[in-house]
Amino acid sequence: MKYYLILFFFPLTLFSQVVNVENRRQSDSHGLSGTIEFSFDYNDSEQINWEFNNTSHLQWDNNSWSFLLLNEINLDRAGEVDFENDGFQHIRISYHLNKTYSHESFIQNQFDPVRKIDNRKLFGSGLRIRLSESNYFGVSSFYEIENLTNNNVNKDIRLGSYLQLDYNISENIHLLSTTYYQPNMKKFKDFKTSSQTQLNFEFKKGFSFINSIEMIYDSCPAVGVKTFSYSFQNGVQYNF
Repeated sequence: MKYYLILFFFPLTLFSQVVNVENRRQSDSHGLSGTIEFSFDYNDSEQINWEFNNTSHLQWDNNSWSFLLLNEINLDRAGEVDFENDGFQHIRISYHLNKTYSHESFIQNQFDPVRKIDNRKLFGSGLRIRLSESNYFGVSSFYEIENLTNNNVNKDIRLGSYLQLDYNISENIHLLSTTYYQPNMKKFKDFKTSSQTQLNFEFKKGFSFINSIEMIYDSCPAVGVKTFSYSFQNGVQYNF
């Protein structure tokens, strides 16, 4: 078993409508695995500032089935202004047809009023394909109900696809990349896509530099929301 310690990390928080489920999967060994984290910060000086974060990732596996439960909530308010107010709940059930193919069904609830999303619900089903030991391709279709803060309601059927690549470029350089693409089946010009890529450079036994970038594009966002956003993350990781 490997343990990880992040020594320094400088993130720019960015929440995407397209939830990266692949990066949140747990161990595929039989039984229950996961992580649960709560944090709360309250500061009353010239104005009240409080933060609340909850992350719960749970997975259960056996030879034929996998059950994945994801929950993330992030709140950050100073005075009467929400700097961050988003979260999602995701449930995914997988039936392993064989070592290569799995049939997956999922439901998701999501909110992000800062990005003008009052509530977004979706449910769907699809196929997950193992390309190699750590590389996967997935394709699905899902029904989406999106309630925006301006009272607009969008109901669409979308295709969903993703590609996860986990590759050792050299003995000291490791690449992990996940890309999602979700077009509207009735209007392919309406699509959501996101890509997250991480490079690990091991400079000493157990020590690595981490460089990652996340890019998000929504061709038809809510009024006042940018179509394109991105974030960088840099840090040092110790594995032992």
